[in-house]
Parts: sequence; structure tokens; C-alpha cells
Amino acid sequence: MPSIVILAAGLGSRYGGDKQLDTFGQNQRTLMEYNLINASQAGFDHVIFVIRPEIEETLIQQVIPRLHKSFSYNIVHQTFNALPLNCTVQPERKKPLGTAHALWCCKELLNERFAVINADDYYGALAFRLLHQQSNLLSDEHLLVAYQLEKTLSEHGGVNRGLCRLSRENQLLQIDECENIQQPNGKISGKITSTNEVVTLDSKTLVSMNCWLFSTDIFPYLEEEICQVLKNPNNTAECYLPTVVMKQIQQTNKKIRVLESTEQWFGVTYKEDKEFVNNSVNANFASY
Repeated sequence: MPSIVILAAGLGSRYGGDKQLDTFGQNQRTLMEYNLINASQAGFDHVIFVIRPEIEETLIQQVIPRLHKSFSYNIVHQTFNALPLNCTVQPERKKPLGTAHALWCCKELLNERFAVINADDYYGALAFRLLHQQSNLLSDEHLLVAYQLEKTLSEHGGVNRGLCRLSRENQLLQIDECENIQQPNGKISGKITSTNEVVTLDSKTLVSMNCWLFSTDIFPYLEEEICQVLKNPNNTAECYLPTVVMKQIQQTNKKIRVLESTEQWFGVTYKEDKEFVNNSVNANFASY
């Protein structure tokens, strides 16, 4: 049965703190825990938490005791000490190296297909059913569960999203990073990162929210990207999972199947998002 890797080492700069450990709803649980409730019901039974060392005590005291009894777990630290051979970090760097590095830190624990999600996003029950069902159906493909853009926006500021371009067979062709996506007057717009072009976006456009099912052949590409980023003189540059996936597509014609979740995604980019998240959690887990 595949493991779930939860990327929980972020700094939560726009949120103003460790949003992965903030609690929501009448049950006062983290979004990680609500996701794991859905994951358990879908059939998952092992989770790997990737964290900064300084939040481990809180994780162990507050989250681990509430895991479903069927779940086993590992805790992995994302630190600058965990790097590919001959790679170093500039001494003045403070910012984590990004999601690709976070996943690479788990490589010794993963020898078969595995799922990956963010700690501060809520994905809905359907996503985990799709991930679990497909884990036994895919051959050498990766899988992305994507969401309709309109179901991932914030009322309190712009968000960045990866816009998915698909083939007729629902294979991923490209992820275009788009910044500052907002819907102020009923019309959704954002700026394409690679071209700085401001564009109007269709509300039904599928976007990546870092909900993946990977095979282990991604690890050499993660390592390559980490090494490339560390050569960048900009000591805030990060290595992102979508960038690695795109390189794997370009270099080996890797197949990435895309399935759509029609459910509402929600998360806490801004402090002001918390009221909506509280209400959404209560609606989804009213009887839990």
C-alpha cells in the first residue's frame, strides 16, 4: 500500500507562522489530520511527515497521538545537512530549499509508489480515493490530481497556481506558473511567470495543488534539480516539484496522468482565510 508524504516544513511567511500546525473547525485539528482521516478511509495506512526540526516536539505532542490507530508514521527533517553529494548551501541562506528538496529527504524510506500532499492544504475525500485506486492501476506513470481554478482561490489576496495543459488523453503536457491570481470583479486574472503577461483565466482551468502519486524514478531528477538550484547565486531560489516533473517529461517523455477532483480545495494562504476554512471543515466533518 502506498505511503503518503506530507510536506510540512514551510515557514508560512504570508500567514505569519506555522500554518501546518494551526488548528481548525470545532474539532480543532490541523489540516494534515483532516486529510489523513480521508486518507485512512480511502485505504492508506502509512504517513511520512517532512518537517523542520524545530516543530517536531509540537507535532509529536499534538498531532501524532490523534492519528488513526491503523496509521504508522515516520518523521523526516528537511535541513541543509541533507543534500546530494558535493552540494553545499551558502552560509547566509535561511529559506528552505523547496518542495523538491523536501521530497528528496525521504528517499531512503520510499521504495515503491507513494503519494505527496502539502500540509497546509485540504484536498477532500475524492482526491485520496483517486490516489489509492490508481496506485494499483498505473504502470510507470505518475499521477496528478488537479482542481478547478475557481475552487482554489482566496478572497483575501492573490494566489500562485500551476495551470495545467493537457493532451486529449489527459496526459500532462505543461504546468505554467501563474502569479497573483485574483477575482475582484467576477473575472479571474493573473500573471504568467515566464512571460510576465497578464491573462484572463477560465474558472474551470485545472491547476496543480501538489497532490501527486509518484514512482521512485523521480528521485534522480529531484537530485539534479537541487544541485542546479544550489549553483544559483540567488540564495532564496527554491526547487519545486512541478519543475522536476516538467524536466522528467521533457527528458524522458514521462507520462503524467491527470485526474480531476470536482471537490472544493481550501487552504490558508492568509490569516483572513481562517474563517472560511473553519466553516468548510465544520461542513465536511460535522459528525466526526
